[in-house]
Amino acid sequence: MSHQKVRKKTSSRGVPPSAQVRSSREERTPSRQTAPNRRGRTRRQRQRLERRAGYAAVGVVAAGLVALAVVLPSGRGSSSVGSMGATTRGPAVGSTAPNFSLTDVVSGRRVTPASLAGHKTLLFFSEGVSCQACLVQAADLQKSPALAKDGIQLVSITTDPVAELAQAARQYDIHTPLLSDPTTTMSASYGMLGHGGMEHPTQDGHAFMLLSPNGVVLWHRAYQNMYVPVSRLLSDMGIEG
Repeated sequence: MSHQKVRKKTSSRGVPPSAQVRSSREERTPSRQTAPNRRGRTRRQRQRLERRAGYAAVGVVAAGLVALAVVLPSGRGSSSVGSMGATTRGPAVGSTAPNFSLTDVVSGRRVTPASLAGHKTLLFFSEGVSCQACLVQAADLQKSPALAKDGIQLVSITTDPVAELAQAARQYDIHTPLLSDPTTTMSASYGMLGHGGMEHPTQDGHAFMLLSPNGVVLWHRAYQNMYVPVSRLLSDMGIEG
């Protein structure tokens, strides 16, 4: 009799009802062991979203900088006396230009302020033989009828040795005075080392200085570009092309 009562409390499959209840609850309730996996997946998804947001922000900033560079003129494309520190490194406008004595590699003669007196002189300081555009600039300037009409003689200066500069003069057909200043004596006294261009501290940059017939500084400007269109340079000097 007692044996039959026990059988009634057991399911037809031989599994106690309490075990069936637990099994059904486990089927309805997700396993707790999967929770760390879900948290890991959520964290990785969040990190991916954050990375994507970061990439998007960088892209927006880069696009803004490109747009700004297009809208604005080049940072130091040209600058007058003072904006690049020339007032503390070289002669100011209205002052007498420093003395110098350098070799003209074209003629082989020494050039001094006294030998230039009597004519306006445009001094062109550049990086020289390491800069093809600079030599083309000198060659183009010597062909300018506007400079000749205004009575301005062109004198170019670089810190290159005489032999190298003489070879470059022949290669680019430069026949106006081309002065070699390897000791940087003149370039330093005129404040032209690293002034414009690539701003190498031991080389001339890319700058111009206009002197009066008696050696007074009339105008001075440095350019970041390694070649300045002749028409623009003449306009900056107030000379009609």
